[in-house]
Amino acid sequence: MTTRTLTAAILSLGAAFILTTPAHASPIAVTLPSFDSPSGYDFVTTFPPAGSSTIGTFTFSIPASELVTGITISGTFGNADNPTTALSDYFLGYSGHETAVEVASCDSILANCYSAQDGPTSWTYTLTAGNLSTLAPAITGGSLDFTYTWDNNTQFAFSGDLQYVYAGAPTLNIQVTPEPASVLMCFGGLIVIATLRRIRRV
Repeated sequence: MTTRTLTAAILSLGAAFILTTPAHASPIAVTLPSFDSPSGYDFVTTFPPAGSSTIGTFTFSIPASELVTGITISGTFGNADNPTTALSDYFLGYSGHETAVEVASCDSILANCYSAQDGPTSWTYTLTAGNLSTLAPAITGGSLDFTYTWDNNTQFAFSGDLQYVYAGAPTLNIQVTPEPASVLMCFGGLIVIATLRRIRRV
């Protein structure tokens, strides 16, 4: 077999391998501490601030040779201090876009997240392709804010009965895979090594 024939055979096999072998994701996991809102409100004489409040910021580093293929976030309504929480919604975002993607909601006084005493109540959300596109600047920068908003209707208003937001420790799981160019570069190196060994034998 000539060197040229050997190289062509290796290239064919390698191309078939790359096209038929799924990439193996290696997750990056980041967890924030649990959270108690610093102030409570009764929605009769005291009201929460408008807009969102930041619980914490997920910081991470995506290796230069890898691509983000998916993100899942999970947590709880309620934490070790209290099994329930005031009506609230959780978001992922970044500066100027804090509520870019809603990841969990507790919007009813009948829902376990608010009314049950056997909590905390778990939730999980997997970001869609559209979500990933929306958050692309923050993902690239390795920083995603985790925020909450209060439900400002008065369905649970009782004078003097203060409502608090309790959030269990949220975890962000980021799936990454090698960039195609990196895979091809590694494969190219193997071709060179195999070719050189064949030449030496001839």
